[in-house]
Amino acid sequence: MKALGMIEVRGFLGAVSAADAALKAADVDLNNAEIIRGGLTTVELVGDVAAVEAAVDAGVAVAETLNCLISHHVIARLDPQTERVTTPKKVATAKTMPTESIAAAPASSVEEKNSTLEKPVAKTTSGKDTSDVDMKPGEEIKTALLKEKVVNLRKQAYKMNLQHFEKSQIKFANKQTLVDAIMAEIERSDHDWN
Repeated sequence: MKALGMIEVRGFLGAVSAADAALKAADVDLNNAEIIRGGLTTVELVGDVAAVEAAVDAGVAVAETLNCLISHHVIARLDPQTERVTTPKKVATAKTMPTESIAAAPASSVEEKNSTLEKPVAKTTSGKDTSDVDMKPGEEIKTALLKEKVVNLRKQAYKMNLQHFEKSQIKFANKQTLVDAIMAEIERSDHDWN
């Protein structure tokens, strides 16, 4: 039977620091870092009872020094039914747009870039799947970009070193501006390679 240790902290910095200290202090595994609304994060550790208690104590000490500790608790013998609650859900890790593949090295054509993207599934107002409808090559990339969060678009823009954009402009740009700038850079790089 495994033990479960939980450290609830305020903020991501506290969660990473507490998890790091806990993992270094004892032979435990990081089960999950459950991000909760309001900036709260619960770090979940599993292992032997003694190891989990030592790890939680180390994580709590770090969280207290950062003044972000909310609470902590150790469950000595985790019931199998409770274990289902704490098991991380299987979430697809592949993003709609693998940003590394677009920014890493310019391909010779937009079609090659599109081969790295999943085909977006679009729905009509009637609810029918239109993913089988052929889109123009640039539209698939633009659709994928529009599904990304603004934070990810800014990271992509920084990596691409967009022309006519300073870092301060990227920092405050809205989603549409970022998508348009990234699309223009992709098109520009295609023309340079052709």
